[in-house]
Amino acid sequence: MDNKVKEVFNDVSEFLRDSMEHQNKQIDYILINPQNEDLWVMCSDGVDTAIEFHYRDGMMKNNYVPEWDFNFDYYVYNLLEDGYRIGYMSDDLHYSLWNSIHELYPDDIEFKNGVKSYIKYCKNNHIDKKYLDSKTNLDTPNIMPMFSKNDRER
Repeated sequence: MDNKVKEVFNDVSEFLRDSMEHQNKQIDYILINPQNEDLWVMCSDGVDTAIEFHYRDGMMKNNYVPEWDFNFDYYVYNLLEDGYRIGYMSDDLHYSLWNSIHELYPDDIEFKNGVKSYIKYCKNNHIDKKYLDSKTNLDTPNIMPMFSKNDRER
């Protein structure tokens, strides 16, 4: 984690810890725009409530995200397709993304290049089925065979 991401991780963790309303939430991901250091942070209770933080020009804005509105295509793959990079992502979210890709890719995901960016991140950071199974104690679907070698290297 680079210094900016670590600073934001600590700030958001403190906010969650100090807020009665959000103490049950954990940071799911931090996505950073390498060109201007804008960051998007998603926190959730892992079930049905989430809050999103947007850091821009040193200012933080937060928004409640209704569970009926949250989807990985818009909140993750869209940003990755727009050039954002993963600064932090929890193992539980990786597991959920792998399940989502397994169930929805390619027909029901709009931002396919965002998915390919995510797959490249996983490959470069040794996040695979074996890793996720060991971290979550769950049976993760193996999505890597869904992507050709050329897709994973882009």
